[in-house]
Amino acid sequence: MSPSKKYADARKAYRVSLRHKLAKNYQQESDANVIMDRRWMNGFMAAGYHSGLITLKDLKLECLSAYKASFGTRMTSAQERQLERRLAKLCSME
Repeated sequence: MSPSKKYADARKAYRVSLRHKLAKNYQQESDANVIMDRRWMNGFMAAGYHSGLITLKDLKLECLSAYKASFGTRMTSAQERQLERRLAKLCSME
């Protein structure tokens, strides 16, 4: 298997896993009506970004999509700005 094929497979596997984890996290928040602990999720997203498996834009899109699927509505503008700040902070860590 070529290195580029392995990388493409790793990217796909990461995105599938991320979608599942985000959906589960947001569904738990929706069911409990409280904000869940996001430290593990933040670490998972930062690791994917820093390893080159996903871009900042794609992280945001995945989060927005999972949120809408779980809550049945879009994030408010304030929530979206907070998400952007959170992701930017995660992705700027070195």
